[in-house]
Amino acid sequence: MARAAQAEKSVPAGGTAVPTIRSVERAVDLLFCLAGRDGSRSLEQLAREIGCSKSTVHRLLATLEGLGVVAVERDGHYRRYRLGPRVRELGHEGWEQIDLRQIARPHLSALRDESEETVTLHLVEGNAHMVVEQAESPQEIRRILPMGQRTPLLRGATAKAILAFMPLEGVRTILAQTRADDYDGPGDQELADIRTLGYSFSVAERIPGGSSISAPVLDRGGEVCAALSISGPSFRFTPARALRCAPALLAAAERVSASLGYVPPPGSTRKISTSGPV
Repeated sequence: MARAAQAEKSVPAGGTAVPTIRSVERAVDLLFCLAGRDGSRSLEQLAREIGCSKSTVHRLLATLEGLGVVAVERDGHYRRYRLGPRVRELGHEGWEQIDLRQIARPHLSALRDESEETVTLHLVEGNAHMVVEQAESPQEIRRILPMGQRTPLLRGATAKAILAFMPLEGVRTILAQTRADDYDGPGDQELADIRTLGYSFSVAERIPGGSSISAPVLDRGGEVCAALSISGPSFRFTPARALRCAPALLAAAERVSASLGYVPPPGSTRKISTSGPV
């Protein structure tokens, strides 16, 4: 018969002792150790960090591997451990679809008030993006985007801002699925220019008479998960106006990314071009 997990007591801030299961605590400690480090970790390193024997840590890792939340890199008899693919079910879909909207909402309102144009939050959904939150412009003539509608990652400022911050191999796979008869999608140089600026701008590229500027939102792992966009009629939201809005848009996207746990690489900076948006 398997041994029953040892129950202990912990005392939270409120002062009331509650029963805890030590093996669960150790498993969570392991996940935080793997999440808080770049790259993979050895069994010895993990055992040292959580203060357990290697045999105990090995059993926990085997269970977590079976659940898909830990993955093992094998090189002969040597093994290293990292977070597994099922962790994304906790930190990617659930977090971004629910909490991301709440996190982004005040930033959308502030950008709307500053730009006086419609500001939207777009969630990345496979080879498409979808509007999940919107702060409408107070102007009588304004752009209003349909909530929940999937738009292919192909053309327009939002699609290009997202594609520019994806791995090149992933971009090519997506464009192979979304390309149209009249347009194959942005080229490598255009995407590189967008990455340099940190944002993308388009005029009447996807919708006639409309202009928009967009910046990506990055998650804890540095992957693009969403985008913030400002859009308006082209006669009013000109390239010059978009350029004036770019610093505030970038700052908002960076704050939302930071709220998701994203930490920029050391020494990385974004420069706002004064020659006009892409």
